[in-house]
Amino acid sequence: MARNAVRTRPLALAMRRMQIPLRRIRQNFETRDVRDRGLYGKLWWRSIDGARVGGFFGFITDPEGWDDLGPVVPEAVVLAFVRPRKHPLHRRLIARKGSLFEKVARRSRYEEVPFTLLREREEGLLRHRSMRGRPDEILALSACDFFMTSFRAFWSTDFLQSIQKIKSTKKR
Repeated sequence: MARNAVRTRPLALAMRRMQIPLRRIRQNFETRDVRDRGLYGKLWWRSIDGARVGGFFGFITDPEGWDDLGPVVPEAVVLAFVRPRKHPLHRRLIARKGSLFEKVARRSRYEEVPFTLLREREEGLLRHRSMRGRPDEILALSACDFFMTSFRAFWSTDFLQSIQKIKSTKKR
């Protein structure tokens, strides 16, 4: 099956525009630019007791592996995760009732930028929107608007600060 190629120039422009608004993430978390496996964007995380707690903001450029979403690429996506799923932090932060991720999902509905809470996946919070068919300049602006409004729920719940405050249980 032939895949539609996604041009990365407008995606790069959008990500460049997001550097300043999202500097808090770059300063307080480990980060990596992702340009493979059907993703294009910024991965950020904090390592705690052998788990990674963090997120991704950017684009899905290949729908393979995202069947449950049915993305129309390029698809802007903001997600938060706990990896691996079997780690005790996954239960604490995502799976249990009243968890931090549930709090963000609930607040995001109130903020009218709803995230989907996925208790049984590593990607516990997910919000996405297709950017297909937009001219390059409009794609960059639309994606930046999407990212900023998506992060509003993170900021209003102190999500990033809560992740930073998680203490390691292992003795050094």
